[in-house]
Amino acid sequence: MILVSCKPQETKKDYLIENEDYLDLTSQYNGESIDYNNSLWYMNELKDVPLPDPHVYVEDNTYYIVGTSDRNVNVVDCYVTTNFVDYVPYYAIYDPALYNGWECNNPEVYAPEIYCFDGMYYMYYSAMDSVGKGTRRCSVVVADNPLGPYEPLVNDEVDGLNNPLFQDDEVCPQRCLDTTIFVDDDGKMYMYFVTRDTDQHIAGVEMFNPYQADWSTYKVLLRPGTVDSESEEILLEWELYRDDKIQINEAPFMIKSNGKYYLTYSANGAWNKHYNVCYAVSESPLGNFVKPYEEGKIWKNLLMGFPGTNDEEALIYKQWSGFASGTGHHCFFYVGDELMVAYHGHQNRNWNSKYYTERFFAFDYVYFDENGVPFINGPTYSIINLPESISGYKNILNDVIITGSNIQNIQNVNDNYIVDCYNLDTKDNEVILGKGESYIEIEFDDFYEIKGILVYNSAYYDSYIVEIEYIDFGNGNIIYYPQFCEDFYVNDETEFVRPLSCFNLEILKTFEAEKVKIGFNLESGGAINEIVILGK
Repeated sequence: MILVSCKPQETKKDYLIENEDYLDLTSQYNGESIDYNNSLWYMNELKDVPLPDPHVYVEDNTYYIVGTSDRNVNVVDCYVTTNFVDYVPYYAIYDPALYNGWECNNPEVYAPEIYCFDGMYYMYYSAMDSVGKGTRRCSVVVADNPLGPYEPLVNDEVDGLNNPLFQDDEVCPQRCLDTTIFVDDDGKMYMYFVTRDTDQHIAGVEMFNPYQADWSTYKVLLRPGTVDSESEEILLEWELYRDDKIQINEAPFMIKSNGKYYLTYSANGAWNKHYNVCYAVSESPLGNFVKPYEEGKIWKNLLMGFPGTNDEEALIYKQWSGFASGTGHHCFFYVGDELMVAYHGHQNRNWNSKYYTERFFAFDYVYFDENGVPFINGPTYSIINLPESISGYKNILNDVIITGSNIQNIQNVNDNYIVDCYNLDTKDNEVILGKGESYIEIEFDDFYEIKGILVYNSAYYDSYIVEIEYIDFGNGNIIYYPQFCEDFYVNDETEFVRPLSCFNLEILKTFEAEKVKIGFNLESGGAINEIVILGK
C-alpha cells in the first residue's frame, strides 16, 4: 500500500507555516477565550465599558462614549478611547447634585448624548423631576469641552437650572426620555424622544435652537406593533413581546440616506433578550414614518438583534439563545470613513428575566444596499477586523475581478451583506460551494501588502464548512487547510452556527499580492457568506 499525504512535504517551503508565517486565530481557542492581536482585530466580549444606552461623540479621532451609568445612575460617566482597546473612564462629567436644580435627589440620569454646536458642547439627557409632577423629564446641559464638567444652561431665554428645558405639559404631559438630535442638510434641527400614554412611543419636534423646541411641530411618529403612526392595527406583534410590562418603542436615532429619513429605534423592553434595533422610513424628518412590513416576514423592519415571538413553543429561532441578549439602544458613528453602530448587550448572553442585568458597550459595521437602505452586520460575537483608520489595513475587495468554478452567487463574495439570525430567509445571499472541488479567484486593482483574511461561514447548520483546502496568494504564499473553530462557533445540540462566525487568519510574514485563489473540496458542498482581505 502506498500512503500519499494530502499536505505538502515539510521539506519544501512552498507554503506558509502556521505560527511562524501566519496565525489561524480561532485555533487559539482554549475552551474559554481566544487570544488575538487587538491592534488589528476586535471582539464584542462585553467586558470593557459598562455603559447601557451608549452614545459615541467623535472629535479629532477620539471617541467619547457616554451612557446610563451602572456604576452610579445619578451621574453621567464617559469612557474615552482612540483605538477601541484602551478605555479611559471619566466619572461624573455631569452630576446634578452639584447644582440643586430641578432634578430630584436620586435623579437616575438616563441615556445622555453629546453634540457640539457653535463651539459649545450640549449633553441631552433625562432625569426624575422633583419640581414638577415627579416624573421623568428631558433637558440639556452645556460645557466648553466634551468631558465637561457640564452645567445647567441659564440665559435670557431659558432657566435650565430650575426647569427641565424640554417639558410641555399640554403636548407631552407624561414621562420623557431618550432624546436624540438630528440636523438636516438645510440646517434645520430636530429632536426625537420617547413619551408615554397607553404605551411607550416615539415623538419628534423641530427645534428653534439646541435648547428650545418648537412644540407646535410635535408629532407622534412610532408606536409599538403598528406599521406607522397613522394606523392602530397591530401587524408587528413581535414588537409587543409580553413580559407583563408596558409595550415599547424607544431609543430613537436618525440617519439620512439617499434623501430618505431612517428613524431607527429599539423595540421591547431593555430588560428582555428580545430588545432589538429596528427602523422606519419617511420622505421627511417628521414623517409619516413607515416600518417595512411584508406578510409572513414579521421581522422585515429589524436591523439587528435576537428575534422572538410571544409563543415560546413556536419561537422559530430559540436556538440562538446564548449568542446574544438585549442588543439595543444604539447610535451610529463614523470611525474614519466607516460607519459603525454602537449598542449595549446583556453581559449574560443567556439572560431571560423581567429584570435588568449588566449591560456593556459593543459596536459593529453598518452598510447600505443599492437603494440606500441601511443594514447592520451584527450583533457579532466573533473576531472582526478593526476599522482602517485604527488598524492601518482596509478590506481590499472593492475594485476587484472575481471569478470561480463550481460556485453559485459568486457576486455575493464582497457585497458586505451577511445572512444571520434574523434574515435567514435570504439564503440566496450566501455563496454556494458545489460538491467536490471549487474555487474563488479574486484579482485586486493593485499589489497590496496582505495582513489578514476573513472568510465568513454559512449561517445555516446544514451548509457551514469546517475547512478551506487552500488560500493561495502566489509565490509560495499559500495557507493550507485552515480550520473552522466548531468548538467556539457551533452548537450541535441546537443545530446552531453563530451568526457572523468566520475563519480568521492573520499574516505574520510580510508579502505583497495582486490576487488570491481560495480553494474548497467538499464532499457534500456548502456555503460561505463573505470574504474580507485586509491589505494596504
